[in-house]
Amino acid sequence: MYSTNNHKKRLTIRLVVLIMLTLIIVLTASAHVPIRSSGNESLATATLIPDLTKSRVVYAALHEGGDTQYYKFEAAKGQPIHLTLFTSTSMEDAHFTPGIILIGPGVPNHGFVPPNVEIQPVAGVMAVNGMRAKQATYEAFAPSSFVTLADISLLAPANGMYYVAIQDAAYGGHYGLAIGDRESFTVVEWILNPIAVLSVYTWERQSLLVVLWPALAILVVGLILLIRRQRRGLRLDTIGFMVAVSGFLYLGTGATIASQMILSINRSHVDTFVIFTLVFTILSIILGLLAIRIAVRNIGYWTFRSRFYLFLLGVGAFATWAGFLIGPILAISAAFIPSKTHEKHRMKHGDDA
Repeated sequence: MYSTNNHKKRLTIRLVVLIMLTLIIVLTASAHVPIRSSGNESLATATLIPDLTKSRVVYAALHEGGDTQYYKFEAAKGQPIHLTLFTSTSMEDAHFTPGIILIGPGVPNHGFVPPNVEIQPVAGVMAVNGMRAKQATYEAFAPSSFVTLADISLLAPANGMYYVAIQDAAYGGHYGLAIGDRESFTVVEWILNPIAVLSVYTWERQSLLVVLWPALAILVVGLILLIRRQRRGLRLDTIGFMVAVSGFLYLGTGATIASQMILSINRSHVDTFVIFTLVFTILSIILGLLAIRIAVRNIGYWTFRSRFYLFLLGVGAFATWAGFLIGPILAISAAFIPSKTHEKHRMKHGDDA
């Protein structure tokens, strides 16, 4: 009994610490909300940016030299306008240096505007040529890397609609446009971020199979181990199997983040923000190990306490982007699936896991 109680206390402490770390990460997170655009090759079809102040990043591509894509947003006089243009670190984009053109009421005229760029007759135009930064920048929350090309920062001269044009006269390629500085995620944006991050990696010209191979390898090895365990007579029940799979997905997330971190650091350089990447990696691994341990210790006997642990693990995974959405859904679903109580298991392992 003493050993069982100690086990409960240790597990409870681990979960509490995990939740505290998760809250710290969520509250201190500083990351852009990724968005996509398409069909914006004219002023009339410009992609609307709904909130100028919110930190967002558009991942897009110009198909060939001379193509132009447009964005628009409303701004009040005196409101900060901050735009950053960048490209991927892929060798395919090594010669791609598009420029950024800001069009709007009162904008100071600056730079050369290509003749095929649409502008409003009464608007001011600020054109900034793209110039590749000497060193790529590391993005901690994806993790990924990018090369900065141009930056515009000013206070809106007047109330009205502003337009942004992106063009490279010579080459097509992949570019990103960062807008705003206010870090803010809705709950849905936070939960769906793992899917958005995968689109960032494809924008970097990586194959999804290459990106996900660490997670797929861990999942396959984990399932093989479960099958071997079952052949030895150590069969998991339905809840245990779901929780174990969620654990493998959490571990796979940690491995995927680690592999992308190494790749991105090789393409850029190490900075202090890598600590955030490491924390997300460690939290995913801890979630995975806890889930697997709970799965194998609660075969056929799931109490309110152990189900509550599953629920917490699922919520923690959503908060730390672990499990590719599938993992936390499995863990939370498993917490509500009914199961039969096995008295022999209860007598052997105590009241809870």
